[in-house]
Amino acid sequence: MDSPIVRAFLMSAVAPASVAAVVIFLLGFLKEPWKARAQGLVFALAFSAGAFVLIRRLHVPPTDAGEAFSLAALLLAVFIFVRPQPLGHRYLVRALFVLALGAVILYPLRQTILAPIYYRNLVAFFCLALGVWSIVEKTAPKVMPTTLILLPLIAATGLSLLMLFAASASYSQIVSVACALFGAALVLALVKPQRLSMNALVPFLSVFVILLMAAGHFYLDINPWHMIYLCLPYFVLWIRDWLGFVPKKTLPEGLILGAVSAAPLAYFVYNIGVKAGPLY
Repeated sequence: MDSPIVRAFLMSAVAPASVAAVVIFLLGFLKEPWKARAQGLVFALAFSAGAFVLIRRLHVPPTDAGEAFSLAALLLAVFIFVRPQPLGHRYLVRALFVLALGAVILYPLRQTILAPIYYRNLVAFFCLALGVWSIVEKTAPKVMPTTLILLPLIAATGLSLLMLFAASASYSQIVSVACALFGAALVLALVKPQRLSMNALVPFLSVFVILLMAAGHFYLDINPWHMIYLCLPYFVLWIRDWLGFVPKKTLPEGLILGAVSAAPLAYFVYNIGVKAGPLY
């Protein structure tokens, strides 16, 4: 506890994730769609609380990325409350909401983000968010809950490390709040999966992670191709049906697909860290 970094991680990530896990477990008796609505709200509030512990402010409209992340999470909870079921083929609704979330995340950059130089990457991240959201939603009934949570957790952890190597410990810590929440959900999925509403988690595991990646590019100037590489776990989810040799059981599926996703990303992130040099 002597380290301020460890103390900040415990207070901003571990504590909110632990409280959220208990509350989500207690809300597990609810029936759908109310279980999805309640657990989505808990997830968003826990993330916002963790981010607030780190930056000690929350303005509307947001003045920086940290505040924008929290508001985007709360907006996502509102969306889950209104649309607790999977969207399916309602691509227009999905697209409009991705635009709304992107506007919140990038609002502090409104003076510069609409310059023509950014158009291509704005469109690219918009399409990426739509695609990943659709992939995770369609894959949810086909994989074990642990796998559906573990693979986005791997992608988010890689993003947190990339932000750290980009000399932004504050952004990295905020993403670690999401990672801690995903980790808490993973534990629940292992112990009591029936208590967890995947409808509440799918938007956070998909579009929210992609928007955090977009923030990493536009705020920290991280190479957008690095973000594409971080999406490898989502590609593994997408091709799950083709991997017939992987047993559809909780531990074997999670371990095998997790290893397939994590090994290349670990090597990639390690090389980025070596090039970045010492952190302190």
